[in-house]
Amino acid sequence: MSLVKEFDNKLLHRKEVVIKLNREKTPSKIDVAKEIAKDFKSSEENIIIEKIDSKFGKKEFTVYAKVYNDSQSKDKYETVTRKEKKKRLEEAKKMEEEKKKQAAQEKKETPEATE
Repeated sequence: MSLVKEFDNKLLHRKEVVIKLNREKTPSKIDVAKEIAKDFKSSEENIIIEKIDSKFGKKEFTVYAKVYNDSQSKDKYETVTRKEKKKRLEEAKKMEEEKKKQAAQEKKETPEATE
């Protein structure tokens, strides 16, 4: 992994980087984010992989990424896709259902303990 270009965008609290990778096959965004997190000493949550580009037949990939200083800046400046919004809503609903189940179980357990 070699750093081609790095721009420190102080206004948006992030670094915009271009990295070259040599791999046998196209790396996943998750794997690339892990590598970038190690190099820039940041968490994977604060990294956005914009694009992984390659030329046909070559084993060299160009990665365009944004490394945010903190998760608050990322949430503030990055757009959330419809798919991500839907996923977050489903997770929130599941959490609410689990809390209701736990509350119902606690109510059932407390009368038995007092008798």
